[in-house]
Amino acid sequence: MARGKIKDDVINLRRAQLTRAAYRVVGSKGYYNFTIRDIAEDAGLSTGLVHYYFKDKQELLINLLKDMNHNLKKYLSDALAVSNDPMEKLEIFISQAFNLVKTEKAYFYILFDFWTQINRNERMRRANIRLFQSYRDECSSILKEGVRTGVFRSIDIEYTTVYIISLIQGLIIQYVIDRSAFSYDEYTGKIIQGIKGLVCSEKKEG
Repeated sequence: MARGKIKDDVINLRRAQLTRAAYRVVGSKGYYNFTIRDIAEDAGLSTGLVHYYFKDKQELLINLLKDMNHNLKKYLSDALAVSNDPMEKLEIFISQAFNLVKTEKAYFYILFDFWTQINRNERMRRANIRLFQSYRDECSSILKEGVRTGVFRSIDIEYTTVYIISLIQGLIIQYVIDRSAFSYDEYTGKIIQGIKGLVCSEKKEG
């Protein structure tokens, strides 16, 4: 029993080690320009061990996307835990998304590369669907709480959720492509204020 647990722990440790290496390598070299050897060298392991823990390159990349999703959800959950106010939670949700550009510069470059695969790779498409669904679920939960408590006006939750995610992703994509196009901090601030004004109840405004 103990040996089995130790083996599982080693497997999980190695897979996590290789996933972190994949994040660094893919973020630096891009989806199409890295090899399994690059991952192995970054992790300080042999290429044989990479193939032992992941059957192929695709499995490693799918695991990387799942890991990115898991870490994002935990990162957001920890940030949201400091507040019980829906308006503050909404601002935290939006701010954390915008701040990823600064705190995790490789994240969006990797994500953009993964998007190029969605019409060719069904597993990658499903993984991306789950990633965006998790964004929408978290945002929708905050909006529902705000409407229920009267902090937010009566709104179309689904539409407003999609609208908010679109604003966030749209600004980030433009900024990552051309960082000189506009003041990122200024525009993120304006978007946050605009969204707060959109959902704020008349009672709250007064």
